[in-house]
Amino acid sequence: MRRRTLTKQSAATDAQILRLHSAMADKLLAEPQRLGQILNTLEQRYQAGLLRHSGYIHWFSILDCIDQPELFKAALLDSGERMNKLRRRTVLVGILTEDERQAILMENV
Repeated sequence: MRRRTLTKQSAATDAQILRLHSAMADKLLAEPQRLGQILNTLEQRYQAGLLRHSGYIHWFSILDCIDQPELFKAALLDSGERMNKLRRRTVLVGILTEDERQAILMENV
């Protein structure tokens, strides 16, 4: 497996994406009815060939443990290279409003 060279810029981007995903996880746990829309996005991307089978299984297994909040957040916010890559093309779209997203991105600026 080829390892991605981590530049300061890509490390900063990964940190921003991680903060966004932390907020998305909290909102998804608070509003579990949103899970259906996320599963639809996952399925659509997989069927369209935009997601490899391994990525599909990885996302599905994370979403499948949403009823165990600690496990769900630990898996979603894992700092490994694999999850960094998956989060860059997240299926968790439409969870945060644009205002929520901007507020998170403006933190620590």
